[in-house]
Amino acid sequence: MSTPYPTLAPSLLDRLVDACCGVAEPRPGGVGSLADDIEDLLNTCSVAAGPKLAGCPEASESLLTYGAPPPTSLSLATNAERLATARQLEQTIARFEPRLENVRVRAEAPNAVSNEGRFEIRGALRAEPGRAFTMMIRVRSTSGRTHVTTERA
Repeated sequence: MSTPYPTLAPSLLDRLVDACCGVAEPRPGGVGSLADDIEDLLNTCSVAAGPKLAGCPEASESLLTYGAPPPTSLSLATNAERLATARQLEQTIARFEPRLENVRVRAEAPNAVSNEGRFEIRGALRAEPGRAFTMMIRVRSTSGRTHVTTERA
């Protein structure tokens, strides 16, 4: 008998869309929607981070900073760059995905120098303490653009 997927709180985006459309009861989300939301988060570029907002504390905690670091800062050519990218992805997920805690991102060792990397994301579901969440992503960086895809089983 298979274990049913947990019911998770809807994402922030789902709640905002539902509120704008007059939906009173939010739809429950599952692990699949969590993986989709993480992929969307990592494919969204933060447009106003860092020193630009130094004098605006409210703005620096707003949706202006939602998303991953600019693609130019996510380098994948060397092992050191992959490790730095893993740390940046980990910080982004920990900050913007409240359904997960104890988030860790691990870079897989590459076979050769390349503009693509595989990363494993691990965390615990807040809604179900002790239940682990794991997903694999592939990050491709070309021409100053970064694209993240979820590896589905």
